[in-house]
Amino acid sequence: MLQQQPEPSRRAPDLPDDVARLAAEYSPEPLLQLDSAGVVRSANPAALAELRYEPHQLIGRALAELLDEGSHAKGAAMLEAAAQGPTEVFELNQRAGDGTIVLVGYRAVPLGGGGALLIGHLMATVIATTERLIALNRQLNALFAIASVASRSLVLADLLDEVLGLALAELDAQAGAVLLAAAPVALVQAGRGHQTAPAAMYLAAQRGFATAIAGRLPDPLALGAPTHDSLRRGEPFVVSGSAEEIGLAPDDFAAPVGPLLSLLAVPLRGEDQLLGWLYAVTDRYHTFGAGAIELVRSIGDLLGPPVENARLYGALLDISGQLGAVLDSIDSGVLLIDSDGIVRYANARLGALLEIDTGGWPGRPRENLLAGLIEPVEQPVALFGGELWATAGAQKVLRRFTDQVVGANGARLGAIEVYSDVTQAHEMDRLKDEFIAAAAHDLKTPVTAVKGYTQIALRLSRQTSQPRLIKQLEMINARSDDLTYLMDTLLDMSRIQAGRLHLDLERFVLGDLIERVIQHFDFDLQRKGRRLATDLPAERIEVVWDCPRIERVLINLIGNALKYSPGGGEVGVRLRRLAAADHDETIELAVTDHGIGIPPEEREQIFDRFYRVPQAAASGFKGSGLGLYICRSVVEAHGGRIWAAEALHGEPGTTIYTVLPRHTVAGRA
Repeated sequence: MLQQQPEPSRRAPDLPDDVARLAAEYSPEPLLQLDSAGVVRSANPAALAELRYEPHQLIGRALAELLDEGSHAKGAAMLEAAAQGPTEVFELNQRAGDGTIVLVGYRAVPLGGGGALLIGHLMATVIATTERLIALNRQLNALFAIASVASRSLVLADLLDEVLGLALAELDAQAGAVLLAAAPVALVQAGRGHQTAPAAMYLAAQRGFATAIAGRLPDPLALGAPTHDSLRRGEPFVVSGSAEEIGLAPDDFAAPVGPLLSLLAVPLRGEDQLLGWLYAVTDRYHTFGAGAIELVRSIGDLLGPPVENARLYGALLDISGQLGAVLDSIDSGVLLIDSDGIVRYANARLGALLEIDTGGWPGRPRENLLAGLIEPVEQPVALFGGELWATAGAQKVLRRFTDQVVGANGARLGAIEVYSDVTQAHEMDRLKDEFIAAAAHDLKTPVTAVKGYTQIALRLSRQTSQPRLIKQLEMINARSDDLTYLMDTLLDMSRIQAGRLHLDLERFVLGDLIERVIQHFDFDLQRKGRRLATDLPAERIEVVWDCPRIERVLINLIGNALKYSPGGGEVGVRLRRLAAADHDETIELAVTDHGIGIPPEEREQIFDRFYRVPQAAASGFKGSGLGLYICRSVVEAHGGRIWAAEALHGEPGTTIYTVLPRHTVAGRA
């Protein structure tokens, strides 16, 4: 049976005596060389100095003789362990040469011949360093706690009270206070030689005082103690003396204090500004040492920016409170959303419009809140502007405007939504459209009858050669066409408003349609001595459009050109074929007049329903403001576009351009 072999020895190699002796001479640590019997054979200079022995007092003595009785067993255990290899540190009470007991930490390393080298270190130094590290760690923990409070609180009173409590506990102080400047003081004005009067301070927080002592705490600026540079460095102001000398009274404190006090004040600084002072008071004379001063200085450095932020936050709350009061008083609902889609504000009016409490909305996603409360309302044209939404059960119709909220640097901060109740206006507009459609339909029947009888009478008059009667009947026939055109316009408007404008597409020759439209104006052109100039291609151009509606578009455009150029002048109609990006041809129709013109800023508005150029209305030109609105709706239903520009060649007047695809796709309307 195989037996397990013992592990090889972990003993460190022995050091030759001469090498150990040479190393000991130059070691900064106390070294004692012992023989196999535990007797001191040599000691380096550091050992003699630290243990306060002369060489003859130490050399030749057993280690046990040098130890206090309580450390004999531990010393023997150390030497026994050294026979196996280097040891851990053994803390031994050793008798020094002057008779005192010192605590020494020894680590033993084996030497050749069974001896050992003791490497020592006075534990008093280690303990002092440890205590210093513990104190620093405690201060760091205090600063960390203060930084944590400062980072999570924007309420100034809460922030200062909690920080003051932490600072006083760490300093073991009886009382403390924070005084803030009513208005931040520029540091260049706050130093000695610059400040002519103390800054106005108010008590922002206090602990340990029985009375409000803001006016009696010494103002370092008034005493002339700080210089500009010391303020910029955040150096504390320290004074010691009796309560009366400091400016306080014994009964100012909540608990009894001794006769002598120490007061420390550290400046709270913003960005090149003095924000105020943090005070701490103890009843121990000259109690604030370098460590305490450094701690309070660090607290002042930490506290300045959070105080500045908290004051700004408080000012923002005041402003937002005023703004909230204003927004709550308006008649529109307001919703503010940040860039992540989270609601930040919802006024009371929005809750009233939606018949729901919006008080709990801030901090929640917008989409989760409005889902199911409102639904979009189809609005074929932007009659009201913005979007239309109906509340649950269609009880209300709301108009919504949305806009982006951007910061001073152009970055997107979120969005604002404004809701207005347009229920009554929406219903009245619906009723108005129904009335106009019904009236136009009812009027079209008698107008059609008038036109039919007029055409019969016109044929008979021409057969009997009655020129005067023929002229009168032609005027009646032309005006009947105008009435028919107006009725069709009103009917189309009602269809557009209801989203029911459908195109009846057919193939026809565009030149034939233009000639028919020109004939429509023959009577008026002859009567006023006007003429239409046409610029048409020689080729026959076939298009697929809704012929009657395009005819009414051309009638409207040419009629406007004649009406708004009362001084005469030629009205031109130009037709061109254009190549399109999708290789399907487009047709451009341009109608030009040399009349009063349209200001550039109003060329888009003329296509809005019921809009009329103020200059035209003031000049006495009659009109309903519906013609161009209908034209745009028809052209866009064909997949085209229409716009106004100045007259050709820079002359006075206006040109209306209409561009449509040559073949309109069925169903595009």
